[in-house]
Amino acid sequence: MPIKIPNELPAVEILTKENIFIMDEHRAIRQDIRELKIVILNLMPIKQVTETQLLRLLGNTPLQIEITLLHPKTHV
Repeated sequence: MPIKIPNELPAVEILTKENIFIMDEHRAIRQDIRELKIVILNLMPIKQVTETQLLRLLGNTPLQIEITLLHPKTHV
């Protein structure tokens, strides 16, 4: 099933090339499926790599998942 992630996320291009089914927010609104909502707090130093790895794993589940990335203001 697809994962719903923000369009501006750098991982979108990588996941698309790997045939991971992602869904943009406009398409997800038209779906009649309630998604599982997950918030990810990524404290790893190389954020793009870590987010891509996490999304790759979540994209292989049978559930439709809505991903929200949490970015605290005080963490560098």
